Amino acid sequence: MIQSVDNPKIKEIRKLVLAKYRKKERKFIVEGAHLVEEAKKIGVLLEAFSIDEKPGYTKVSEAVMKSISNTDSVVKEVGLCKYIEKNDLSQHILILDGIQDPGNMGTLLRSACAFGFKTLFISNSSVDIYNDKVIRASQGAIFKLNFIFGNPRDFISNLKGYKIYGTNVVLGKPLETIKKEEKLAIVLGNEGNGISKEVQDLNLDNIYISMENTESLNVAIAGSIIMYQLR
Repeated sequence: MIQSVDNPKIKEIRKLVLAKYRKKERKFIVEGAHLVEEAKKIGVLLEAFSIDEKPGYTKVSEAVMKSISNTDSVVKEVGLCKYIEKNDLSQHILILDGIQDPGNMGTLLRSACAFGFKTLFISNSSVDIYNDKVIRASQGAIFKLNFIFGNPRDFISNLKGYKIYGTNVVLGKPLETIKKEEKLAIVLGNEGNGISKEVQDLNLDNIYISMENTESLNVAIAGSIIMYQLR
């Protein structure tokens, strides 16, 4: 049983709250029995911690558990995981260009999983998908997806055989007029500025969601609607 918050292993785990340390170690943590179990299913769980006696778990004190979790209430289980190493290309791809809000990112992961967009390309300017708020908002979807990271312009330029849609209220076509494609990619941009200029310059096929009495939707809601419509 680990009782001290100054235990070397616990101190290392606490550092994973920082994105730069997660990237360096290629590790992250998940909180709660559901997420620990999901991590275990796909083989990325390195070690599990619990305040209860459980086979296969390292027992820790409540003080230790509180020190390694990021929620206000004390969770009973935390898992130490390695990065997800899956980067296959699915038939439908979601490209995220500068998504900043963890809640939006997590919701988009959850919707992508639900509507068959199994591959996500994440730009370097987007929020870290291993952020604890992203993981919680994804409700375990993060463990059922493939991820590719880098420069979206380079990725799109080399993506062959896919119909690629951007979002543009002025230049786009109504979503309901777009036919479904066997292989397609959807690009969603930053919450405040939209798709970056360097990606817009690729001359994407733009679409928009027809609306009444409002000019725009939250990117997570808009993305979910588009993925549902074009799945």
